[in-house]
Amino acid sequence: MGTYIEKLKEFEKQLEIKKEGITITVSGLSGSGKSTVAKAISKAFNLELKSMGDIFREFAKEKGITIEEFSKTRNEDTDILLDKKTIELAKQGKIILVGRLTGWVAGDNADIKLWVDCEEDVRIKRVAKRENISEEEAKIRIEERDNADAQRYKELYGIDINDKSIYDILFDNTTATYEEAITKPVEAIKELLDAPS
Repeated sequence: MGTYIEKLKEFEKQLEIKKEGITITVSGLSGSGKSTVAKAISKAFNLELKSMGDIFREFAKEKGITIEEFSKTRNEDTDILLDKKTIELAKQGKIILVGRLTGWVAGDNADIKLWVDCEEDVRIKRVAKRENISEEEAKIRIEERDNADAQRYKELYGIDINDKSIYDILFDNTTATYEEAITKPVEAIKELLDAPS
């Protein structure tokens, strides 16, 4: 039960939090559309939405430094700190947590774990448009980040980020319209929540 990350299990055991409401995690790679999907779910189920970026910014603010400075000093301790906060939030409920690793970190504390899939060429176009950069630059950034993250999770936690077996829902957002991206995952979650346990 609980988190799927061995390194965080001892921390989780010490927490005494009474869960109220559901916890949903939304994960995916850069440009997959996970934020769009998460916002729609948040609205449909009236859940607070927290992304790992939000938590990262909060930590930087607490330390009185910019997010850029905080990113430069980021190390293993920072990642573990972020993931501990994720567990606390997941255990509280009434929340949707967005981030690459939230499904793994929340583990069984999440009622639904959703992965947003999307082919790389589509992700490249989206990131280029969002960040106002060329597709060549977007491709470099995406591949560097994907590889760096995959390696970091492997070294830090011994997990394979590409292992999607932990997710309850896999939503392919490669060819989905905006309308489908904000309705299909919501429908899939409703079906799972309504299904007899």
